[in-house]
Amino acid sequence: MRWLAVLALLTLHVSCAEDIPDHVELIPGAQDVEFATEPPSKNSYKMIGEVVGIAAANDPDAAEFAARNDLRNRAAEIGASLVTVDDSIGEAMPLRDKVKVKVYGRAFKALD
Repeated sequence: MRWLAVLALLTLHVSCAEDIPDHVELIPGAQDVEFATEPPSKNSYKMIGEVVGIAAANDPDAAEFAARNDLRNRAAEIGASLVTVDDSIGEAMPLRDKVKVKVYGRAFKALD
């Protein structure tokens, strides 16, 4: 009976774990979203929102690449043409032998 309770807890824990993608494809329009290291000129662009990209992979570089794709996708969804990367945070996922990366940025749209 005791092992059944432990098994139920493990099943619940696994089913509640975050489902973070390890590969993120660009959606239509996201390939047109450019990266910038500095905020653009206020005369040329308007900030339209903050965006966060997230991914996890066994390789930290692959996780970073996928998280940046997710960031571009989220920026494209709100109509941005440019996104700055303000911060990138990696975090180990020991039980899954992966690295989770969150990329934080601001989305901008060109002024007409």
